[in-house]
Amino acid sequence: MGSHALLSPSGAHRWMNCPPSLRLEESIVDEGSDYAREGTLAHAYCARKLRELLGWKSGEEEQDIAELEDTYHTPEMDEHVDYYVSLVMEKYNAARKTVRDAQILVETRLDFGMFLRDAFGTADAIIMTDGTMEIIDFKYGKGVKVESDHNPQMMIYALGAYEKFSFEYNIRSVRMTIVQPRLDHVSEFEMPMTDLLKWRDEELIPAAKKAYAGEGEQTPGDWCKFCKVKRSCRALALKAKEAACLKDKGLLKDSELSEYLPLIPVLKSWLADFEGYAIQRALSGADIPGWKVVEGRSIRAYKDPEQVMQAMQVYGYNPEEYLKPREPKGITDMEKLLGKGKFKELLGSFVVKPQGKPTLAPMTDKRPAYNQAALDFGEINLNDN
Repeated sequence: MGSHALLSPSGAHRWMNCPPSLRLEESIVDEGSDYAREGTLAHAYCARKLRELLGWKSGEEEQDIAELEDTYHTPEMDEHVDYYVSLVMEKYNAARKTVRDAQILVETRLDFGMFLRDAFGTADAIIMTDGTMEIIDFKYGKGVKVESDHNPQMMIYALGAYEKFSFEYNIRSVRMTIVQPRLDHVSEFEMPMTDLLKWRDEELIPAAKKAYAGEGEQTPGDWCKFCKVKRSCRALALKAKEAACLKDKGLLKDSELSEYLPLIPVLKSWLADFEGYAIQRALSGADIPGWKVVEGRSIRAYKDPEQVMQAMQVYGYNPEEYLKPREPKGITDMEKLLGKGKFKELLGSFVVKPQGKPTLAPMTDKRPAYNQAALDFGEINLNDN
C-alpha cells in the first residue's frame, strides 16, 4: 500500500495554511482505517479495469486486491468503479480524436522533489496531449464533497506531471478533474500553466519551506478537519475560547454572524475530539484539576432476544404483540405492554444494563469515579460520546 511523503500533497491545504502542523503531526502514527482500506481497494479496481480495457498487464494493484477484496468488496463498489473508468475512457477517446499521439497513464508515480522536499505521489490517471494536460483523481469517500477549483493537491500533481512530461508535450494548460461517484460529483477546473508555475514559486514553495522547518504560525481554519493533532492544538483551543468568550456586551448583530458561522464545523469537530482526548488522558492517569472520570449514561438491553421471544410465547402472548419485524420490541415499549411490575417478573432476568462509557465530570458530581477495571472486559469507544 506504499509509504507517504512528509510534505504530502493530500495534506497541502492544511500545511500551506498552518505550516507548523506538518511537524506537529509527524510523531502521530497513522494506523489507517476501514474507510482508507476500502478506498485503497476501490482505487486498485479502477487501475486494474483501466489496464484491462487498454490491453495492458496488471500492476501492483493486484496485491491490494488480494489483501482487501474479501473484507471490503461490495457490488456498489463495482458500480462506482465502472462509472469512473467509463468517464476516464471517454475523456481519453475524445483526446485521441483531437491529438493523434494523446497518451494515457494509469497509477503513475510522480516526483515532487524539485519543489517539495522528499515528496512524491501517485496520480490515478493522466491524459497527455499537446496543449492541455488532464489530471484525474478518483475519490471513493462520501463524507466531504471535494472541489477541483485551485485544489492544492491537484495542483501539486499537475506540477509533478508537467515536470515529467513537458519535454514530450507542449503543455499550455492543465485540466484537473475530481471524480466522486458515491456523491454523484464530478468537478473540473482548468488553468494556464503560467498561472500554475507562478503559484508554485510564490505560494507553494515558500509555504513548504516553512512547513518542513516547523516555522510559521499555527492558524486554525477549515483545514483543521483532518489534522491529527487538532484535539490538543493550543491555537484551535484558543480560537474556540475566543469565540465563546466575546468581550463586547449585548447581542450579536446580524452583520456579525458571518464572522462566526465558518467556525461551526471546525469547532464541532474539535469539541468531539477534544473531549475524547481529555477522557483518554484521564484514564491513563493524567491529573486534570477539578475533573474526574465517571460512568456515563447507559441504556438497558436484552442479553438474548431469542430468550425474550421464547418467554413471551410461553406466557401466552401473540407474536404480533411483542415482535417488531424480526426482533422483540424495545424495553420501554415492552414495559408499556406488560406494565413495569409484570415486565420485571417475566423478563427482568433477561435484561442487562452495561456500564456506561467514561465521561468527564466536575469533582462536585455525585457519581463515583469510573471503574477502571471495566476496561478489561470489553472495548470502549472513547470517541463516541
